[in-house]
Amino acid sequence: MHTIKDIWRTLKCLPFAILLHDTKTCTYKANNKAQEMFRLNKESHLGALDFEHISFKSPLSKKRLLLQSLFNEYLIPNVKNNVVLEINNVAILLSIKLAYIKDNVLMITFEMEEHNKVKQYNFDHIISNISAAMIDIQNQEIDSHIDYALKAIGTVCHADRSYLFRFNDDGTKVSNTHEWVRKNITSFKDELQNIAINTFPYFFKLMNDTYLFKVNDINALPIKAVAEKHEFSLRNLQSILCIGLIYDKKLVGFIGCDCVYEQHDWTDLDLIRIKLVGEILTNAFKNISYKQKLEFTQQQLITANQKLSELVNTDGLTNIANRRCFDQSLAKEIKRCTRYQQPLSLIICDIDFFKSYNDSYGHQQGDQTLMLVADALQNLCKRPGDLASRYGGEEFAIILPATTFNDANCFAKLIQKDIEKLAIVHAYSPISAYLTLSIGIYTTTPAAQTLVDEIIAKADSALYKAKETGRNKVYQAQ
Repeated sequence: MHTIKDIWRTLKCLPFAILLHDTKTCTYKANNKAQEMFRLNKESHLGALDFEHISFKSPLSKKRLLLQSLFNEYLIPNVKNNVVLEINNVAILLSIKLAYIKDNVLMITFEMEEHNKVKQYNFDHIISNISAAMIDIQNQEIDSHIDYALKAIGTVCHADRSYLFRFNDDGTKVSNTHEWVRKNITSFKDELQNIAINTFPYFFKLMNDTYLFKVNDINALPIKAVAEKHEFSLRNLQSILCIGLIYDKKLVGFIGCDCVYEQHDWTDLDLIRIKLVGEILTNAFKNISYKQKLEFTQQQLITANQKLSELVNTDGLTNIANRRCFDQSLAKEIKRCTRYQQPLSLIICDIDFFKSYNDSYGHQQGDQTLMLVADALQNLCKRPGDLASRYGGEEFAIILPATTFNDANCFAKLIQKDIEKLAIVHAYSPISAYLTLSIGIYTTTPAAQTLVDEIIAKADSALYKAKETGRNKVYQAQ
């Protein structure tokens, strides 16, 4: 019976890579080809650490695999499988097979796959990158990813040029939006803008009917493709392959390749590859379109909510804050001034003898006067926290956060001056020929127990005193 030593003497000279694994000692042997493939510097007594510079990966699941798992889990004995070897940033597709030499000794053979299969893996790797990058693509990022995808498809299909065309909104014209060309190949992107589709009826009929335009030899185009043949000949094109991009069952553009130097017989694999890239791009466009529509809808909703908030919190006649907004704002400012230990002032003012003004000049004129007074009060509120509101009827209230007793009094004097400047005639007022206001002020530094109603009652009481003592006066509650 041959010993492992005898068997190894033969295996080590075979023209393909072999690894032996002794499950008892957890050691490995590598023949000459395996040493070369895995960049090893010794033949036997190899451990897991000797393989740290390489990694394996499943070509389908992309799952990383340890060398030991190839022997224990990944492979079925005597069944050929594939694995990707990654070493020095190079990916190599290998065909591998597991076999038992003895109960505790296993062998794996490693052979490089044919060249086209390695390229297929590389293309799959590229497609995986493109697809992953475009899952959550943003509008400003898509151009670079499209350029990368066109270069990938152009290179793997041995084309001289690859490109993306998209239709305009009404579908009557098409433009070359992205293009990749090999070195020394002329770019046509700038020339191919806003092309009317009726210029090339044969091409666009095929695109609309079959979503495919595949020509190995331009000279073989039928007579009815005379316009297309002439255009392609002017640009020295030999072969063309284009796939339509479909969005909501509608042709929105196409992706394609062409060859200049020599004719190319497009394969089914070329067709599958370009179609796959086209589908990825179409899905990316769908995602961007969906996001744009969603953002537009969200913005409309925000705008509608803002308008609704304005309607709910704005007095319909004067367009300043209403009583509801006043109550909410005062409660908020009490809390804020309490937190920062700042003074808070409230002014409540009333148009003097407004009933007689309304009765004499009419309600329409009365409304105009209310709007003029409201504008004057609103214009005096310069700071973000200041709020002028219509408190009710001909009464107005002004919230002045972080405002002292003296500053509130100065503010009230400004109100009187601005109302005086309006010079609204009030012939039926017993105290003045022009419209006047009575003003009540209350200033406090609120505490946790301070109530909204308490501050309003103090300011309202001050207003009553201003009226009681002759009107057109400012009274400050102590």
